[in-house]
Amino acid sequence: MSEKKTLIVGAGAIGGTLAVLMKDAGYAPDVLEVFPGAAKEISEKGLHLTGAKGEKYAYPTAYASADELVKSYDYAIVAVKYLDLETAVKSILPFLHEKSLVVGMQNGVCTAELAELVGKDRAVGCMIGFGATKHSATDVEMTSSGEMFIGTLDGGASPELEYLCRMYNAVIRTRITQCLINKQYSKLLINCCTNSVAAITGKTLGEIFDDGRAQDIILAVAREGMRIAKAQGISVPKYGALLDYRLLMLSDAEWYNGIFKYILKTVGKRKYASIKPSTLQSLLRGEKTEIDIFNGYLVRVAAEKGVDVPVNALLTKMIREIENGEREMTSDNLDAFRGLV
Repeated sequence: MSEKKTLIVGAGAIGGTLAVLMKDAGYAPDVLEVFPGAAKEISEKGLHLTGAKGEKYAYPTAYASADELVKSYDYAIVAVKYLDLETAVKSILPFLHEKSLVVGMQNGVCTAELAELVGKDRAVGCMIGFGATKHSATDVEMTSSGEMFIGTLDGGASPELEYLCRMYNAVIRTRITQCLINKQYSKLLINCCTNSVAAITGKTLGEIFDDGRAQDIILAVAREGMRIAKAQGISVPKYGALLDYRLLMLSDAEWYNGIFKYILKTVGKRKYASIKPSTLQSLLRGEKTEIDIFNGYLVRVAAEKGVDVPVNALLTKMIREIENGEREMTSDNLDAFRGLV
């Protein structure tokens, strides 16, 4: 279908899902997967996707090192963790041309950092609207669907960006936005609310949505995030069809909070009952998390803007303690927030 050459860097949960769905739609992305042995497994077994889009297989060309790449790419979709972003991007720079677009598929607000590596004209940010889990080097599950937004830092458009949007639309509904940071911030808040709270407990989203203590923390995290957004002049749009953060700022009366808690317990628990978010998955694997671009990001910006964010600060501290083996994941951690929420 396409003469454009596309490289997906990182065949984890997000990258693996995109690789399969793009291949299924008629595109032919190559994959760069440097995790030891993973590229060989992908080459031999292919990628297997299950979940929201059904069961699909793809057999992309997989490389184990950037040194193995032999052509220039028009699009590089970088789907590695934030901690690996700089190393991954620098490794592929020799295989990009002046009009190549590099898409950062990290959760968080870090398109400016990508632009420092590849140039403002080549950097594309994304608000990822689907969820996925990696079960093995070749098995990925798409746990939820949704829509995505892509855009540049200056909100500009180009034929290359429009082509990227069409390519992504073949996978999942995607739109170009002129207000990228607003969209990313909306997704950032849901990650800060759910990822970290689930991680400090070791529980699934369904389990924390059913816990009154966790519900209180989630609401407090969102309200702190909205105060930071106001200090930055960011207008936070709804996330999805229903989640309007602005409503949280109308009142913090107990009866009003009860409405949101009921939604969490009914809608959230039903939809995300068994899902383990990415921060929890990282901790269970003994890996470093992306806390620095989730709650840690809010804490840094809050310090710059003079906003008090004790709940996000404590969540960030707890996640780092768990990473360092200084704290266990347990529901008892929720009790430490009494007096803060």
